[in-house]
Amino acid sequence: MDNRAQIIRQTVANYLENVLPEPELLGLGTGIRGKVRTSYTINTKKYGEVLAMITSDRVSAFDVILDRAIPFKGVVLNAIAEHSFHQLENIVDTAILFSPHPRIVIQRKLQNVGIECVMRGYLWGSMANEYEAGKREKSGNFLQEELLRYQQLPKPLFTPTTKAEKGHDEDIVFPEMVRILHTRLNLNGNNCLEYAQKIQKICQKLYHSGAEKAKEKGLLLLDTKYEFGIYPNDPDQKLFLIDEVHTPDSSRYVEQTEWQTKFPQIQAEMQIGKYSTVTALLQQRPELKIKEWSKQVVRDVLLEQGYDGRSGNPPSLTDTQIIETAARYIEIYEQLTRKEFDFAYFSQPFNEETIVKYLKNI
Repeated sequence: MDNRAQIIRQTVANYLENVLPEPELLGLGTGIRGKVRTSYTINTKKYGEVLAMITSDRVSAFDVILDRAIPFKGVVLNAIAEHSFHQLENIVDTAILFSPHPRIVIQRKLQNVGIECVMRGYLWGSMANEYEAGKREKSGNFLQEELLRYQQLPKPLFTPTTKAEKGHDEDIVFPEMVRILHTRLNLNGNNCLEYAQKIQKICQKLYHSGAEKAKEKGLLLLDTKYEFGIYPNDPDQKLFLIDEVHTPDSSRYVEQTEWQTKFPQIQAEMQIGKYSTVTALLQQRPELKIKEWSKQVVRDVLLEQGYDGRSGNPPSLTDTQIIETAARYIEIYEQLTRKEFDFAYFSQPFNEETIVKYLKNI
């Protein structure tokens, strides 16, 4: 561990209680609470009706919110999302307007088109699990034989899912995506097909841009998701990129050098024929596991303790596990933005009265 990594972990240890698990701005009325954010609709003089989105330090895994929050998680998500939004404005218009506080992002109030647009560049995560179990199709994309977990795909895949209000999102094929858009946006058949194709092409461009920028920083963008919104009464139904983008909660990253070192070793081991899957190999050779820079660190901790989200309550994270998780979020921020994390700035007090007064007068 280098000196900067040690400094980050030592500093985080002093902020274990400096978390915001329940973000609220009661002066703005009743908000809509999500897994991580609470959103408020406000009317502004300058922008009209907008969303004020407060990001908490809550962390969820297997669709369950854990009982302990992660210091700085919320402000890191906002900072990376804002950085990434501005990088992608040449591809698609974005919903972000400004940020009056590290925990708050003001976005245009838009209607979500109802699709989670997932782009995958590597055989990783749930798709790798399915592949090792024998499945050779993902959202209508057919996968060739003899791929390995962690392998770069011949070309990035567009794998849309439903946008579930509760529970898990479900994989859908492209015709189902067209049907959902037709239902939600009231487009006719041909226009709806073209609209879906437009969304797919935008996602491909966004992923290519994100992957290239990540590689410049020594990272691989394995997979990510995008969401889009429109103004409800816009006759052109112009698309805006919404929610968050290229953050550790919506994306998976790994160090490029680690992947370049370990994946050839995995390939060599698998050619011997001793192991049926890379997962079986990693059980015997855990040192070959490639570390993700995402909230997968939390899932891994829970899995190691026997919790997979199917039953019971998740175990509490230890201080050490919380420090490591927070450090990974901060390190990915520093790597992606090329800025040193300013602990003083990002831990500034959350003065609800001052913020509400400001938001009511913009």
